[in-house]
Amino acid sequence: MGAITKGLVLFLALFFVSDQYQINASKFKFTNFVCDSVNPSWIEVHQCRLKAIRRDKTILNFNGSLLQTARKGRLHGEMFKKASGWKPWLYNVTVDACRFVRKPYVPVAILVFNMFKDNSNFNHPCPYSGPVYVMGVHVFPETIPVPLPSGEYLILIKWYVASYRNLSSELIISTGIYFSFDE
Repeated sequence: MGAITKGLVLFLALFFVSDQYQINASKFKFTNFVCDSVNPSWIEVHQCRLKAIRRDKTILNFNGSLLQTARKGRLHGEMFKKASGWKPWLYNVTVDACRFVRKPYVPVAILVFNMFKDNSNFNHPCPYSGPVYVMGVHVFPETIPVPLPSGEYLILIKWYVASYRNLSSELIISTGIYFSFDE
């Protein structure tokens, strides 16, 4: 086998191997996690923090207790992008949480829910009471199916619940998930 043939075989082998193991240069990193318990008679927050595992890996942890039984739940989520301050960006959705757990119906909420459902106890329909947790969530860039431009983002989620006694929903907690994404 000639030198040109060996070089061509080596090139093709490296091309096919590199095609199978593509290096994804995208980076996703949690930068802050804020929980504001608006109604302490409803929820007690035990833990709301990020934990650095490595320089490039940060996990999100939330642990709390619902002090009353939530018969209904509603989430209002908004996404912001930092550009001379936080500007609303692309997504602003409201989801009936009890209905969503039974049968997911909002595409954006499905994407977010799939990122943390294996690390939480949000796995049954209403009513909810007692411990509520999301532990050890790390997002890999390749699991984000929507292309995001590089930048800093904020997902603000407001959690509303209603009890058996009170049919009107009231805000119990507001969570802010800050992250950076580099293409």
